[in-house]
Amino acid sequence: MSIEDLREQGVLLPEEEWGEHRLETTVPLVPVAVGYVTAVLSLVAMYVGGGGTLTWIGAGTFLVALYTLTWMCDRAVLRQRTRVRRESGGASDAETGPGDDGRSSGEGAGEP
Repeated sequence: MSIEDLREQGVLLPEEEWGEHRLETTVPLVPVAVGYVTAVLSLVAMYVGGGGTLTWIGAGTFLVALYTLTWMCDRAVLRQRTRVRRESGGASDAETGPGDDGRSSGEGAGEP
């Protein structure tokens, strides 16, 4: 994806706001560390299991850990976006969705 694609989808801040907000992670570090350790241990279990029951337990545990890590990181991105919008005085996520510029359909350039 290019920077223009990200800008069109509303992922990037406007360039005049770059560097004006503190960008600290809001990911809870201890749960993420536990998730990573669980994922690694489940990979070891799959390897050691040799296709038996332990392999399937490891595979299931790995999928749960992968989903949980993805969910935690996604929530952190949403919290970061909300905080940056609040700092810049912009609209909240409830008012505009990702990539939504606040216009209703029919108000865009070139539309009747």
